[in-house]
Amino acid sequence: MENISPKLLAYLKSWYETTTRSKTAAGVVVNLTFDQFVSLLEKRQIVSLQKAIDANSIRYLQDENNPYAYVATWKSYAACSSGVYDINTACICSRLKSGQINLPAAGDKLRPSHCANISKSLKGLEKTEEHCQAISQAKKGKSISGWSDQRRAARAALRQAQEAAKRAAL
Repeated sequence: MENISPKLLAYLKSWYETTTRSKTAAGVVVNLTFDQFVSLLEKRQIVSLQKAIDANSIRYLQDENNPYAYVATWKSYAACSSGVYDINTACICSRLKSGQINLPAAGDKLRPSHCANISKSLKGLEKTEEHCQAISQAKKGKSISGWSDQRRAARAALRQAQEAAKRAAL
C-alpha cells in the first residue's frame, strides 16, 4: 500500500466496505481483507484513481454509466457460482470487462437464479420460423425420453380442469 495518498486510501476503504456489505447482503460469504482488496488493484488502476482524485474527477471516472469505471467483481461465472468472495474469486476491472467475463462459458452450469431470469425474459416471446427450424434440426436424430407417470398424471389433471372450466363458461 505504498504510494497511496490518504484521500485514495479513504476512497478505497469506502469502496471495500460498500462491496463487502452488498455481497454479504446478497448471501455471499466474504473472506476478503482490506489488504487483499487493495492487492487486487493493478498499478495502472491505482495511478488512474489517484489522478482522478487529484483532479477532483473521481465521481466522473467511477460514474455508474461509465463502462470504463472500475468495479469489484468476480473473476468468472464459475467463481460467482461458488458463492465465496475471496482473493481467488475476486477481481477489479472495468465495468465493460466485468460484463464480458461474467457470462457463462462452455461447460459452466447455470445458476438457478440465472435460469429463472432467462426463463422470465423469454416468456411471451414468439419464435420465428427460422428459430423453429433450427430447433427442429438440432433435435433430429436424438431420441426424446417419454413422459414420467407423474408428469402424465399432472397433465391429465390439468386437461380435466381446463375442460371443466370450458363447460362452466358455456
